[in-house]
Amino acid sequence: MQYYYLRQRMVKRSRVDLITGVPGDNVAVPIPAVDRGRGDHRNILGVIVNRDVDTDQYNISVKADVLKGQYSRNQFDLCPQRLLTEADVSQGNVTSLRSAVIAESSSGGQGFTK
Repeated sequence: MQYYYLRQRMVKRSRVDLITGVPGDNVAVPIPAVDRGRGDHRNILGVIVNRDVDTDQYNISVKADVLKGQYSRNQFDLCPQRLLTEADVSQGNVTSLRSAVIAESSSGGQGFTK
């Protein structure tokens, strides 16, 4: 009985903390350490392109292309400012997160050379 109330409280808190994103919102998707080079950023900036209301899953587009798969709300952070618009990102092809990081990297991705 006690676990039920704790679980309900955690779900309620996550709904308050993780507000719903709408298409056009800017997001920061964290990049795993194995997918980025030493000089690369920790997040990649993207735009929400589509939201599946039934499953609450999001399609995110970055400058390179649309990221493969769908993301749940706890896998990215909403940005308070609109730094990118839907015209700034590519929506033609689908790419993996690692490929998108390599395309936007200033040092060429994982293979960081001095």
